[in-house]
Amino acid sequence: MEVYPPSNESNQVKVLAILVFSVAMVSSASILIRFSHSEPLVIVFWRTLYGAIVMASLGIARKDFKKEERHLVRKNWYWLVVIGIVLSFHFSTWFTSLFMTTVAASVVLVNTSPIFTAILSTAVLGESLGKKSWSGILVAVAGAAFLAWSDWEAVGSSALAGDMLALLAGLFLAVYFIGGRKYAKGLPISLYTTSIYLTASVVTLAQCFLLGINVIVLDTIEILIFIALAIFPTALGHSVNNYLLTLVPAYVVSAAVLGEPIGATLLAAIFLGEIPTLQTFVGFGIILFGISLVLVDIAARERDTPNLSLDDS
Repeated sequence: MEVYPPSNESNQVKVLAILVFSVAMVSSASILIRFSHSEPLVIVFWRTLYGAIVMASLGIARKDFKKEERHLVRKNWYWLVVIGIVLSFHFSTWFTSLFMTTVAASVVLVNTSPIFTAILSTAVLGESLGKKSWSGILVAVAGAAFLAWSDWEAVGSSALAGDMLALLAGLFLAVYFIGGRKYAKGLPISLYTTSIYLTASVVTLAQCFLLGINVIVLDTIEILIFIALAIFPTALGHSVNNYLLTLVPAYVVSAAVLGEPIGATLLAAIFLGEIPTLQTFVGFGIILFGISLVLVDIAARERDTPNLSLDDS
């Protein structure tokens, strides 16, 4: 998919406003999850199920479920199932980490996904990385190690385990991006996300069944939290980002990853009273600087090769 920057200043302002809005929506996920009293896997199940319902409703309203598109789903159904399984694992590990470490640490570490995406693009897609990208990867890894060490000193092994789960969630998210880049093309976003979210909900339900976790939730507040997760960070966050990919180069949207930890940290400070320590801020700075180096290198390569996109999902 070839994308171009907006042609005039008013369009640029519009895109920037939409991007800020989508980042705010995505940033709300961690706080909504922490407000819930349900098991992490139960939250994953209901978020993905309601997310599938929301996107399916949108697709029906837009008449996206046409015969040609449904044929593409049937043709690639195996890979769409795999991507849905990976998304379930991403949400499961990340949601669990949010209850074991601070929101700030968890969100920063899960958003190291561009680092993993860059590495996987080399290993799986044969796209070579520049020196700046590799430097950024090393810097981000060093920052993640520093942040994990700081959490272990301040909180203990529970926070360290939460940090490791957040990193694992970042890896799953990178795999999700790689799969989306290859198999989302040609499909309406509503149809693609409905397929992925529905698969993720079924896989998560199976995990709950095997672990003996009851997914039935009758509490009104909990149900409202699940619906909010499906609408705000899912439909109005990730789906809006996919829309923006049709307007601007993918690295512009990818750069929004740097905004989510800031938004989530501010919300955690306001609503949960979680004030990051000085060491945590240092870790943030190192990780985000490393990610910035990778994104700058991606931007330079995309200008040379317009069809290149590490994050085109």
